Amino acid sequence: PYLINLIDSPGHVDFSSEVTAALRITDGAMVVVDCIEGCAVQTETVLRQSLAERVKPCLFVNKVDRCILELQMEPEDMYGRFRKAIEDVNVIVATYHDVLMGDVQVAPEKGTVAFGSGLHGWGFNCERFAKIYAAKMGVDKEKMMGRLWGDSFFNAKKKTWTNVQQPEGCTEPLPRAFCQFIMTPINQLMRAIMDDQKDKYEKMMGTLGIVLKGDDKSLTGKPLMKRTMQIWINAADTLLSMIVTKLPSPKQ
Repeated sequence: PYLINLIDSPGHVDFSSEVTAALRITDGAMVVVDCIEGCAVQTETVLRQSLAERVKPCLFVNKVDRCILELQMEPEDMYGRFRKAIEDVNVIVATYHDVLMGDVQVAPEKGTVAFGSGLHGWGFNCERFAKIYAAKMGVDKEKMMGRLWGDSFFNAKKKTWTNVQQPEGCTEPLPRAFCQFIMTPINQLMRAIMDDQKDKYEKMMGTLGIVLKGDDKSLTGKPLMKRTMQIWINAADTLLSMIVTKLPSPKQ
């Protein structure tokens, strides 16, 4: 068992003194960025404060549900949005080069970035999916994590990995691994539930091993979508494993 004390400091500019006080006693920071709005001005300020205090950051890209349901974006467009949000954060991190802290830039392939929806209570990082796919494909988890972000494409016909989107002999560009293996299944499951395509989502739930119990079985529409996502990729589990494995322990 792990004991984690979470200090939720307000982001508003009026309370920046409280943020400073909170940073003095914390070992790591979970920075939350809206994937649609991007890195807000105040987020930048708070991030600068935390880096000045030598607090290691992890990133949570929030409101992914809005990309899927509200804006109905394609997985590749979502990838672009996420990448921009992560780059905005890394630009600030890069300006604070501290020998004692080392390189604290966040990266999905390192497992220091999670994506999800705080409102619906679901979230994932590349590590979560890398574990599943590494076991299926018989490769190393670390190797798989690197493939699930950036310019990495899987050629299903040849069963090979490539960093070229349209290699020779392919008539159509290949989908990016992050989109193909992570965002597309999430996208399909959420939309199938919201469009009430019962056969499709029940089949997907069976494949993914999502089991609804008791009252959850009678749910439909948005409540069902929320519950399903919480069972499948629970935000609490994702964030807990990320905090435990990626942020420094006070013992050290």
